[in-house]
Amino acid sequence: MNYEILVYGPLFCDLIFTELPAMPELGREVFAGDLTVAVGGSAIVAAALHRLGVRVGLIADLGSDPLSQLVRSLLDELGLDQTLIRNHAFPLPQVTAALSFPHDRAFVTRFQRPEQPRDTASLLAAHSARHLHVCGFLALDETPNIVELAHEAGMSVSLDLGWDEHGLRQPSLREMITRLDIFMPSKCELCEVMGTDDAEEALSRAAAAMPDGIVVMKDGSRGATACQRGVREQVQALPVQCVDTTGAGDSFDAGFLYAFINGLPLGDCLRHGNICGGLATTAAGGAVAAPTLEEMRKWL
Repeated sequence: MNYEILVYGPLFCDLIFTELPAMPELGREVFAGDLTVAVGGSAIVAAALHRLGVRVGLIADLGSDPLSQLVRSLLDELGLDQTLIRNHAFPLPQVTAALSFPHDRAFVTRFQRPEQPRDTASLLAAHSARHLHVCGFLALDETPNIVELAHEAGMSVSLDLGWDEHGLRQPSLREMITRLDIFMPSKCELCEVMGTDDAEEALSRAAAAMPDGIVVMKDGSRGATACQRGVREQVQALPVQCVDTTGAGDSFDAGFLYAFINGLPLGDCLRHGNICGGLATTAAGGAVAAPTLEEMRKWL
C-alpha cells in the first residue's frame, strides 16, 4: 500500500477511568463512574488521521496475550491498516490505566519491548510515504537514528515526545531536535527540554535550534503556538465541554499533520490541529471523538 503518513510507536490498551470523585490515596479506594477501553499510544494519531481520510500505516508490535488481541479487535473497529504491525507468538501485554478528570489525567503504564529489534531501515525503504510521525521516547530508544532513516527514504519527520523526565533532559535529544522537520511537545515538555521554566524562552530557544523547521507548543486549555522561520501563529483552545483529555495531544498532531502534508500555511495547520485536539476531549478515549474531514470543515 502507498501510504501518505507512517506513524511509529508502541500500542497500548487504554483503560480510562472517568467520573472519579478524587485521586486515590494509599490504603484507600475510590470508585469510577465510568470505564472506557480504547486503543492508546500511536494508534490514537493513526486513528485520527484515518478519520480525516489519510492513508496511514502503523508501525508497532503486538503479542499473543489477551490485551494484544483486544487491541487488534479495536484497530479493526477503527478500520486501521495493520500491515506494518509485527505480530509475535509470545505475550506482549502493553497497557495504560488512565485516571481521567476533565482538567487533566494521571497514568500508570506497563510496556514491554520485543527482544528482536525491528529492521526499521528496510521497512521505511520498502513502504513509501510522504511523512513519518514518531510517537515518544520508546520509539526513539528502539531506533535512535530514525530521523536520518526517514530523510534517506524521502520523508519529512515529526516528533511528539510524551513525558519521560530522564529522556527530556538528555543532551542528545536537543541535538536530534535540530534535524526534525516538526517538533510537537507540550509546554511542560518543551520547558524541560530547553532547560527553562519560561515557556516563551523555551519556544524561542527551540525555534532558534530549528531555523528551517516547525516548533509546535501545545498548552492544553490555553491553546497552542507554532513558530516557523520567524513566523509565529497562535490559537485559543476550542470551546467544548471536556470529558477526557487522554490522547488530545495525539489528535492535535493528526490534524496538524493532515494540513501540513496538504501544503497548508502554518496558521491553518495549527487550526486543524486545534479542532482535532479539542473535539477529542469530548469523549473518553483519544480516537473516539476525533472529527471526520466533513466535521473538520464545519468547524473551520
